[in-house]
Amino acid sequence: MQKIAGIVALLVAITQSAVADHSQTHLENLKKRYPFGLIGDDYGLLTQEDLAINTCNVLQLTPFPEEKNMAYPYWQCFRVKDTKFECDSLGYDSVTRKETGYMAIDAIGNGGLHSYLARDAIDMRGCRKWRKVWKQKTYGQQYVCLSGSYGAYSGVRAGLRETGWVFDKFKTRKGCESFFVGECSLKKQKKESCLLPNG
Repeated sequence: MQKIAGIVALLVAITQSAVADHSQTHLENLKKRYPFGLIGDDYGLLTQEDLAINTCNVLQLTPFPEEKNMAYPYWQCFRVKDTKFECDSLGYDSVTRKETGYMAIDAIGNGGLHSYLARDAIDMRGCRKWRKVWKQKTYGQQYVCLSGSYGAYSGVRAGLRETGWVFDKFKTRKGCESFFVGECSLKKQKKESCLLPNG
């Protein structure tokens, strides 16, 4: 009986080691090919394609925070329980004749508070649809990855160092959702507009 328990313990240790090695290798491969596209760990959620898409329609790829590139979207991943999705109403807009507001996602991790805002005020009905998609994709998930370009804001909120980002897309194991159609697929990008690594 002790022999079986010893074998089981050994198998568990080998499996855990193999999973850790695979996870580290995955992250190393992503960062080797796209050294600036991911801030922190991706917890196994992102692919090379995810990072490749973010090289499209930008002039240069730069490390953050050394260079604050407001065009290049960076990926960051957070525990779902450390994120909050909100639709902040601005009230009735007489021009669009609709209630408008901001879609905002706050995430704590990677050394502070990260605030992702949609590019512009949107129809609140649209924001509520986004919130529904967010809940569906994050339900039962441990991690979520957010992509966005630096929003030219850094400060302090609620005692945490805050960085503002312009929301681009998010991804869980259930899939990717982007603010603009096609931003989750490299096939929908013009290859000549992408700064892909050689090889």
